[in-house]
Amino acid sequence: MVRHMKILVYLVKVSFLERSLRQAYRKLTFSDYKISGYGPKIAYILMLIASKLGVVTSLRELYLSGKVSKPNDTTPSKLYDAHVLHLSMNRVYDLPDVEVSLQRKKTVNVLVPAFDFASISAGFFGVFQVARYFKTCGHNVRLVLFDNFYFNLAEFEKKFQSYPGMENLFTELEIEYIGDRKSPLQISSDDVCIATVWYSAYFARKITEYTTPKKFVYLIQDYESAFFPGGSFFSLAEATYSFDYFALFSSESLMNYFLNNDIGGIRKRELYYIFFNNACSAKLLSKEEFFKINKTKNKRKLVFYSRPIVNRNMFELTALAIAEAFNRGILDPDKWDCIGMGLGDAKVQMESGITSTVLPRMNLKEYIDKVAEFDICVTLMASPHPSMIPMDLAGSGAIVVTNTFHTKTSSYFSSISRNIISSPPTLPDLLDAIAKAAIRCEDIASRYENAQGMNYPRNWSEVFGPSHRDFVSLALKN
Repeated sequence: MVRHMKILVYLVKVSFLERSLRQAYRKLTFSDYKISGYGPKIAYILMLIASKLGVVTSLRELYLSGKVSKPNDTTPSKLYDAHVLHLSMNRVYDLPDVEVSLQRKKTVNVLVPAFDFASISAGFFGVFQVARYFKTCGHNVRLVLFDNFYFNLAEFEKKFQSYPGMENLFTELEIEYIGDRKSPLQISSDDVCIATVWYSAYFARKITEYTTPKKFVYLIQDYESAFFPGGSFFSLAEATYSFDYFALFSSESLMNYFLNNDIGGIRKRELYYIFFNNACSAKLLSKEEFFKINKTKNKRKLVFYSRPIVNRNMFELTALAIAEAFNRGILDPDKWDCIGMGLGDAKVQMESGITSTVLPRMNLKEYIDKVAEFDICVTLMASPHPSMIPMDLAGSGAIVVTNTFHTKTSSYFSSISRNIISSPPTLPDLLDAIAKAAIRCEDIASRYENAQGMNYPRNWSEVFGPSHRDFVSLALKN
């Protein structure tokens, strides 16, 4: 797919002047933008088709990858104009227009970035469930889809039928797509915003310039500055933590990381904060079925989180630990299958010549049905956020190997489930953890008992309590 898009980008580059492409993209973004000449008009028609197919974002990223110099690029002829630079930086200084309307009622605007169902992850589930919770607190809630990406309401509604707990999302909430920027976002002067990703915090801050409430709610699901090496993106993301907001963290370990390091001056400025735990997607079979399946297996199954394109998921270290576990005899290939799940089709090869298999991308319903099959899960994350996979698998009866990270300690994980083995993210420690997991997974009774006793919410009705309702009340009165 990427190879085909690279070819398409190349053909477009050689077929059109850059000026024509730039005019066409501006027309796609701003419908009232005037273009003239055959070149820009033809380019616009092609971009319009690409937008309908949902590939404009990918094409834009490939285009920018060819425009922006890499650190070791010494070519002096690279050109940067404001249009390209704004696009490359998520348009944090080129935000949608906002307009106060007397016809709008007070609304909680949840600022949702671009997403597609081929790669949607638990972070978006958290966004949507937080939006639903604010709705249950008695407020009008609107999902504001502010990025320029393919969006079809009927198509998205249909796809959400495969996502338990979100089947009626688009009928429960108000939905507004403004990625095409055809008109300003209309708000009331009493509106409140929820930023859901670092660059949406810039838009939330802009909206507060038009409203009586001067703080927004910042749904923080990771320390996002760490997604980037030191540079423009790191600085832009880091700056958002110094904005004026109410902090809503998606895990206790993440909240404690911010507090311990006083990120954005959260302690010094005495910002109001609270955490919740995203409900996991564990599936625990009946005791009889669990015992029957696990006692009659010909081979056990090790699954690992395979997401090479995201550095914080530590694919290289994960893959090396698994390969060495097989190579050193910790795991016997005659007794174990090795399976990758996540994004991409990367495989791990052992010295014996055996390679891991790859699960196809699954919707949430398919994923929930699948998690009960595995005996060991190896999932790493270089982040103070625990991710959801350790709880998904531990709560389904698997033994999980994951890593510690600052406030994400062994005691933190053991307080959640004894099915989780955590270790420092080094090869020797991970191999030791996998060896322990291989032994412990044979104790079927303990696996089931520990899964049953997991101290973590399994559905969203268990997530929020009175303190969260107080948080909502305070945020809506600021």
